[in-house]
Amino acid sequence: MKFLKTVLVLLFVASFVLSACGGPAATEAVAEPATSEPAATDAPAATEAPVVDPNAPVSGGTVIIGTPQEPGMMNTLLTSSSIEDAVVSLFGEGLVSVNEKGEYVPVLAKELPTVSEDGLVVTWKLLEGVKWSDGSDFNCDDVRFTMEGALSDLSQVSASGYRDIETLECPDPYTVVATFGEVYAPYLRLFSYTVPDTAGALEDMETWDLNRNPVGTGPFILTEWEPGDHLTFSRNPLYREEGKPYLDSVIIKILPSREVGMQLLGTGEIHALWDLTEANFPELEQLSSQGVSFVSTVTGENELLSLNLGASDGTAPADPATAPHPILFDLSVRQAMQLAINKQQIVDTLLYGNVKAGNSAVPVGTFGCPQPVSEFSLEKANALLDEAGWVVGADGIREKDGVRMSLKIATTTGNQLREQTEQVLAEMLKAAGIELVIENVPSDVLFASWESDGMRDHGTYDLVMYTTGPSTDPDSHLYSSFHSSQIPTADNEGSGANFARYINADVDAWLDEAATITDTAKRKELYCQVVEQINTDLPRIYLYERLSIMGHRNEFHGLKISPTFVDFAWDSANWWMGQ
Repeated sequence: MKFLKTVLVLLFVASFVLSACGGPAATEAVAEPATSEPAATDAPAATEAPVVDPNAPVSGGTVIIGTPQEPGMMNTLLTSSSIEDAVVSLFGEGLVSVNEKGEYVPVLAKELPTVSEDGLVVTWKLLEGVKWSDGSDFNCDDVRFTMEGALSDLSQVSASGYRDIETLECPDPYTVVATFGEVYAPYLRLFSYTVPDTAGALEDMETWDLNRNPVGTGPFILTEWEPGDHLTFSRNPLYREEGKPYLDSVIIKILPSREVGMQLLGTGEIHALWDLTEANFPELEQLSSQGVSFVSTVTGENELLSLNLGASDGTAPADPATAPHPILFDLSVRQAMQLAINKQQIVDTLLYGNVKAGNSAVPVGTFGCPQPVSEFSLEKANALLDEAGWVVGADGIREKDGVRMSLKIATTTGNQLREQTEQVLAEMLKAAGIELVIENVPSDVLFASWESDGMRDHGTYDLVMYTTGPSTDPDSHLYSSFHSSQIPTADNEGSGANFARYINADVDAWLDEAATITDTAKRKELYCQVVEQINTDLPRIYLYERLSIMGHRNEFHGLKISPTFVDFAWDSANWWMGQ
């Protein structure tokens, strides 16, 4: 039996039994007058024991979370690692956040912001009565200061969007009005964290006290930091939600390795382990008998094959039709390759059935466009290639016009799962008469820049396998990956990630239009048109959806991962410890 076959969060709950001891209090006997009738007595009514909901959270307790990475900074304007972004969520909050479904939800705002008809004015209404953990009031001034911090020279956060704000006004303490110089479609991503305007001068940001002693509006406050060992976060007494957080404290335990963490998770010395991968499923299965489970969520990323439509000798111009790839430029070939790949078999045999087969550039979230998994049909794959004139040779590999259907595939060296996937793909494609030659390279070669002669940028490849995908808002990812202007060339100094050298005028138009409107439903409709066209044209073949995974003890309840920044602490106010 497989350990778990779902990417949804699974919570195990235990029942609690309350028992009472002792009887009713003793009372002094009182003599009744003599009478011929029996004395009347008023017996107390029977009472029922209170019903206890075994699913109800209980207060108290400490959760210990292990991580092989150590945070070094608590100022969200200066954080630069995933573990820092995640840990900051224990105390830091923004106007909006992203839930476990990849959807935007209001946090310090009363609701998601409103937008003017021309898309240039975005208005947030803030919650009233929110306190920073130092006792000061949270208001519009803090939001303005956060924007100024993001735009400062020392900031490590992206200034995208913030730099497009021409004015940010506070008509009252709990209203934020941002006027943009031009439409910024992903406006919801802004102010995902806030910083108090009492933090200090922006030019002194690197020496602010809150870099190590943070001030936040979230459920916990940092009370102890032992470098190299642990960080302790205690309940914030000023947190706005009555009765929350349920836990007394959260300890982030710094571990020497993920392997040590798996051992401690099995013994119960930690209650959760951060930064697991799909390769850890067998270990998690083994630990299930020791009270260990896991939660996971799709990240929006896919493990995929990028197919080079241009000449693979590095001489291809921006338009691959001028110098097409001798094999992959033919749509029939790309269609046959996808038909010959049994994605579900890869999921079941290599990933233990715990992920979904991939088939969408935007699989989840507010703008998610999930698509049916592509058909597996070796018969149809062979028929397509026969019709396209590719003839099976004596060695079983097809040929056409003197070109042998042999393709090189590359991925990063040292990744066992990817190497196994390549071997499976080679066997599957061989059944359709396609030879796959594995030639892997170090990651710094595969992902090298244009200036360093990167093989993706310069198009010196047939197939490359790697992971990529959009953040919560897919605008940047889709534009960079599929817009024709984003094909890396000498003229644009290698900018863009359209490594397949894919051109489709409709896709360009849909992406251009989506960037100029703020209506979420209209943008999603355009992005879904892009997703469907990509699946038709096949510059990429999506193999499976990647996961963010955390192992946890069954007594630790309420853990839900957000796909944003691999964020495990976004909902920590609702964590609780049971049995």
